[in-house]
Amino acid sequence: MTLWAGLAALAEAAGDSLAFWWVAWPYAWGAAAAWVAIGLVLVVGYGPPYQVSRPPYLAVGFAALMTLLGSGSYWATTQLYPQYRVPIERAAWLLAACMLCSLVAGLAARPLLRRGPGRARLEWDWPRLQVASAGVFVLAVVGTLGALGRIGYVPLLTGDPISARVDFPAGGGIWYRLSMLGGVAAILAGLLIAARRATVTTYVTGLTSLFLVGLYGPRFFVALPLGVGLLLWDRFRTRLRIGVLAAVGVLSLPALALLGYLRQRDPSAGLLGPLGLLVYGSFGEFRDLGWMLDHYGTGERFLQGATLGGVVVPLLPRQVWALLGVDKMAVYARNSASILADDMGQVTGQRVGVFGEFFMNYGWSGALVGAVACGLLLVWLDERLRTTLVAEVRSVVLALAAATATFALVGQLNMFTSTLTGVGYPLGLVALVAARRAR
Repeated sequence: MTLWAGLAALAEAAGDSLAFWWVAWPYAWGAAAAWVAIGLVLVVGYGPPYQVSRPPYLAVGFAALMTLLGSGSYWATTQLYPQYRVPIERAAWLLAACMLCSLVAGLAARPLLRRGPGRARLEWDWPRLQVASAGVFVLAVVGTLGALGRIGYVPLLTGDPISARVDFPAGGGIWYRLSMLGGVAAILAGLLIAARRATVTTYVTGLTSLFLVGLYGPRFFVALPLGVGLLLWDRFRTRLRIGVLAAVGVLSLPALALLGYLRQRDPSAGLLGPLGLLVYGSFGEFRDLGWMLDHYGTGERFLQGATLGGVVVPLLPRQVWALLGVDKMAVYARNSASILADDMGQVTGQRVGVFGEFFMNYGWSGALVGAVACGLLLVWLDERLRTTLVAEVRSVVLALAAATATFALVGQLNMFTSTLTGVGYPLGLVALVAARRAR
């Protein structure tokens, strides 16, 4: 009887495994074929120079990293929670297919998006920019001290590292908004460094600014200005080598994973070992993308554009929208991360990237249309960055847009425009003080 029971269990497990691969393989092979096509389109269509600062190459590299580490994150999750299963192969297929669609659409529209004849432009007055960046840094320091005083503790070191983040803007008030100028100060320092206009003080204030915005916990506040600085360096100073970036990643990712583990105080994560711990907290958005595809895949729950208003409202202040009869905060709150968190029973936002958000609204048709729009934006940025001088004001704005568009692959649409405005508007104010018309 025991033998028959064992054989029956083995046959059931084999049947489940066969059924899984019968469903999963078409998506897995489709994703692999799409990645081969992506490589061909990049090499044959876009061609050299093969630089990190070119937005199409940057986005493809980020998507590949998201697929690789995100799959590892899913594996680690299943080791801790064996009952957790999502169609991760469908997430790989959606991301690869949308990325390929973006590149093809951008390549087709590339002749139309090339830069026309030269126009009058704004250039930085470097001495004035150094003074202005120092002033922004001082405001960020004052704001950080005021915000931490109102919050009552340093979020990076104590308190709830996840759910409490949403309370920091309200708790810190105007001081919190001033402290976020640390990201602007770090970007300006990166610009001065890339333009070979930096002093020792510039390096110190730049690193200190990254530290200030990192005190609140979210990695994005540090990653965005650091990414913009690297793009400016690669484009205008010295080309970054892929091998060097890979080495930095290999050395830094384990350290970040260990710090995250110690900060979260999750004892179960320690059971995964060093490799599992490394991938467990990396690109969890990819794992959530698989969950979303399973939840919305039937087509009965599509949002029909409910989250798209959040793309527009960050462009203007709340008071302006109130004059138009629009409740900015209500529209902004209707975002994909919050809606998906409610669906998953989570207390914090769950992001699935812009392709996933378009799918939540309109299914595959929405995802592909969003991919086309993303491709057009990447190519437009690529053409402008390749013909821009470091002294031009728009160089840093274009680098900001390229970095923000890349991070949007794991973010949400309302965060895309709110980041552009939240950082871009202060940069515009700095330009009023430290820029001049080109001779």
